[in-house]
Amino acid sequence: MTGRRVAAAAALTVALGSASAFAGMNGPVPVPTSGATPVKVAVKVRTSSYPVYDARGRRIGAATWRVSPAGGNCCETYVNSTRSGRVIESGGTYPWYTDDRGRHWYQVKFDIPDQNDNGQAVAGGEGATVVGPHGDIYGVTWDAYSGDHLQAYRYTAQTNAWDVSEVVMKSPFYDRPWLTYARGPFTLNGAKTNALLDVTGGGITKDIDTFSPDGLDYSDPSFFYFDEQQTAPGRVAVKVARNQDADYWQPHPGTGTLPLNAGGVLRFTNNDDITGSKGCAVARLRPDAAWQCVKTAGTFRGIVRQDSRGYLVEAYPTPGNASIVVAESRDGGVHWSRTTVVPPKATGAVRLETPSLYDLVANGSLGQAAVSARFDDAKGNGHDMVFRVDTRRATPRLRATYVVGKGDLNTANDVTGSTGYRYDYESVALLPDGKIVVSFDDSTCIQPSLRDPSHRSPEVAILL
Repeated sequence: MTGRRVAAAAALTVALGSASAFAGMNGPVPVPTSGATPVKVAVKVRTSSYPVYDARGRRIGAATWRVSPAGGNCCETYVNSTRSGRVIESGGTYPWYTDDRGRHWYQVKFDIPDQNDNGQAVAGGEGATVVGPHGDIYGVTWDAYSGDHLQAYRYTAQTNAWDVSEVVMKSPFYDRPWLTYARGPFTLNGAKTNALLDVTGGGITKDIDTFSPDGLDYSDPSFFYFDEQQTAPGRVAVKVARNQDADYWQPHPGTGTLPLNAGGVLRFTNNDDITGSKGCAVARLRPDAAWQCVKTAGTFRGIVRQDSRGYLVEAYPTPGNASIVVAESRDGGVHWSRTTVVPPKATGAVRLETPSLYDLVANGSLGQAAVSARFDDAKGNGHDMVFRVDTRRATPRLRATYVVGKGDLNTANDVTGSTGYRYDYESVALLPDGKIVVSFDDSTCIQPSLRDPSHRSPEVAILL
């Protein structure tokens, strides 16, 4: 093993409390895989209309959305889209998808090992997906109620096939996994790969990532904080490179990562959560799959995306969390132009429900970005909305604000709200024709559980 892998193994052993978790780490071990067949699901679908506002906050009409409780779990709904227009939802145990804008949904259900007589659907698992080139889909799903299992899945568009594998190397209680796709080349275990998948999760620690060259075999551990301390700092310039896949491989903000069009990935979440030690502001993943602290030409402050033109789009809240800045850079982050988006006054929303309860996607082909956010009003009720921003010019410009939902539900955002209603994170996607897919939560959103048949939880809305 390399020093990096030894350090990662040691750190993960501490988290696991058992060195037996690393059997087979010293050499490649074939990963058993199985297939899965999508099954059409009879899920309730409805349409609802909500207000639309112009850049000055004046109401200009209403938009109609197709809404359904497809996938998800008690408090998390995670949406992605592909270049073909497929919508993927993966907040819960299994991935779901629709190819007709939410009229019909398919669930990709596969076997989850059952231990200790635990059922498979006590409260629902947690999943994450990311879209790769050519419409391929990669995902991981964790279900605490089936013996704390983490499984990986991959959809290969060329063969229209799903593959599933068990992920053995993980910390226990793999709470809320996140997934990043990064273009290579990289070297893992002495073998070159053209791409890399990076998954992170865990309730004890998220300091240990595991890498995969194919989206199924996550057997290469990475301890990013150790890497950064062992490697001399460097400098990196974000290249303005075109890549049509970049409009769709943007990961959830929870990853803290920025996949780069020209290859590689930057990471902004680099603190050691076991010791509390502060890591570097920006790290890059080198071709040898080791993390290195780097200085960049510009300063990054929030969620950062690189679209298919190679331009950077960033979003971050203003002091007090009453609005969000949307910034654009056409030279790799050296210079930025900005606009600020504010909830329409008519909604009564005054500030972000939490400083991180927003998401951003950027699409270079459309010349647009979409920012979804949940703002609370004076009563604490959350208002979900999407800001459509024009990025065709050097300075971004707000085009419209879409309200989604009734804004009549008070939610918590973590386990402190487990006795009530929860809405843990925002999630938004842009389809190839500019239609929006977003998660939202209000009194009409019902996601029944075995404990609470009328439980409210986030649903998926698709703009018609």
